[in-house]
Amino acid sequence: MRDELLAAAVGLLDDNGPDALQARKVVTAAGTSTMAVYTHFGGMRTLIAAVAEEGRAQFDAAVRVPDSDDPVADMLICGSAYRKFAIDRPHMYRLMFGSTSAHGIDAPGNNLLTMTIAEIRAQYAAFGQLVHIVQRCMRAGRITSGSADDETAVITTSAQLWSVIHGFQMLELAGYFGDDGAAVVPVLATTIGNLLVALGDTPDRLMASLAESGLV
Repeated sequence: MRDELLAAAVGLLDDNGPDALQARKVVTAAGTSTMAVYTHFGGMRTLIAAVAEEGRAQFDAAVRVPDSDDPVADMLICGSAYRKFAIDRPHMYRLMFGSTSAHGIDAPGNNLLTMTIAEIRAQYAAFGQLVHIVQRCMRAGRITSGSADDETAVITTSAQLWSVIHGFQMLELAGYFGDDGAAVVPVLATTIGNLLVALGDTPDRLMASLAESGLV
């Protein structure tokens, strides 16, 4: 029943937004009584936190990319999967990152810049995936700003790249770049490319990685 309640709440959020996360609606969708919410979660606050956690787990799986011989291509594929999740499930994406709340309840967040790489990969697998790719880029000489052995440099460089795609994604979801994906190449891809070149990659190698990614 706990799993059924959680699945019902996730479905309501995806289909109707955070206002749908009400005990009555959740139990109706799950085919049970309101008491089940309190029995299994102690109340809606805990259930909503569980919804955000389930969203993060699904997000982690969605952006997982197997290692190839080209870490920059892997980064581009990961970024494409990141955007697809946000476009396909905007309500979950916003709840996960605290840009919206359900009845005043926000998903919690922690300061990633104070964590180790091992802690990030264990607790925040999606960002950990990016950290892993950035570290591989440093080892391959594709990012020369910072050392792969310097965890602070790896994490802060990863945070720079994450800030670009997350900022773009929030603006796109808000409608500032339209709803047809027309801004992906001239805004998002160009900004990521410029940042990677600034971090040490070359335009020629970057274009080769773009071709290798299969995104063009």
